[in-house]
Amino acid sequence: MGRMGSNLLCFFILASLLAIVPLTQAHAVTQVLKINEVEMNPLGEVSENQWIELYNQGDEILNIGGWLVKSTKLSKTFPIPDGFVVLPRDYLVIPFHSVMLDIQNESIVLLTQDSVEVDRTHLMSDTLDDDRTWQRFPNGLDTGADTDWAFRNMTIGQSNGAPERKENFTLSAPLFVDQAGNKVEGFTAGQMAGVKSEIINTSAEERTFTYIVKITDEEGFTVFLSWVEDLTVFPNRTIKPSIFWFVEDKGSYLVEIFVWRSLNIPDVLTRAQSNILRVAG
Repeated sequence: MGRMGSNLLCFFILASLLAIVPLTQAHAVTQVLKINEVEMNPLGEVSENQWIELYNQGDEILNIGGWLVKSTKLSKTFPIPDGFVVLPRDYLVIPFHSVMLDIQNESIVLLTQDSVEVDRTHLMSDTLDDDRTWQRFPNGLDTGADTDWAFRNMTIGQSNGAPERKENFTLSAPLFVDQAGNKVEGFTAGQMAGVKSEIINTSAEERTFTYIVKITDEEGFTVFLSWVEDLTVFPNRTIKPSIFWFVEDKGSYLVEIFVWRSLNIPDVLTRAQSNILRVAG
């Protein structure tokens, strides 16, 4: 191959790489930067009061100066000014200084300065002239479905809400039992007091955990701390562990129960629970 052929080959390879880089960078950004909220029909005048909110789900600052916001219905383009950045795990509100969005059947597209699409909203309408906005709900949700979006009260510059957490491993408040396992409302100093809880595993997995009981007196001093390791509860089953404490003095005691993965791996498996143990003299 001659020098001219080699130069042409190098040129085409370089051109291909330069074309791929913006696409690769944009692909990475699409995973973390989302159009998170849209105000297309604010209360009062529409002009100068429309805006969008971007949400950076990533861990790096994103410089979006020179990027473009486009409306598909009105076919308008808004260039994002230089110096605009979105901080990690934060929000950036971009106001429009004129009517940028139609209030019916509108969709918004976010593009890099190289016109590579980063994000796009679903088709939206808002004819109610109030403080409600279109939002990804829960915050930042993007499955590509229209159901990612909800028409809700405005949350400008804030989270739109987190996914509802379904807890499938639960711990009841502690009950107090005697040595025969009978429920007791109160004890007398000099007795053995059992601390018992009900732990329910509604998941499809077997769970192994450590059951911890901490008891503090009226002055906040820990008077008892004990645990049972390597307890196992099978899927869709219930376990009711107990730990006994010899009560020496009368008073009111705060009993707290913790469920951790293990003492070496203190991952909290469910919310702690507490109750008051009353001891007579």
